[in-house]
Amino acid sequence: MRPDWRIVVLGALFMAFLVVGYVSDRGVMQAASELQHLAKGVEAAIHTENWFAASQLLDNLSAGWPPIRRAWDLRMDRDEMDELDLCLARLQGYASQKDKAGALSELGVWRVLITHVQQKEVFRWRNLL
Repeated sequence: MRPDWRIVVLGALFMAFLVVGYVSDRGVMQAASELQHLAKGVEAAIHTENWFAASQLLDNLSAGWPPIRRAWDLRMDRDEMDELDLCLARLQGYASQKDKAGALSELGVWRVLITHVQQKEVFRWRNLL
């Protein structure tokens, strides 16, 4: 007996859904890892009060963020993306004023938000429960 064509199509769609989900999750994790790496560099520059290097790294972060945001907008809440935008703007303001404490605290918020994205938006069994 040959399988019904509807079952084959449903199976193919299910497999495509799984593959797209996996690739999408890998993209989110890779982008989040890249943002965390840049944040660590900014943090090191601020700790040593190397404001020129911090400014350059923040420029790299600002240039890399919009394409990542466009990709993440399809998956995540707008509020989370807006909070990341505001956090980056405040971080740039603190760095331009050479406010070490403010920049480090805002950088901490940025890193927590990125970690939150990694934990909440990527498929994990605990996210289903």
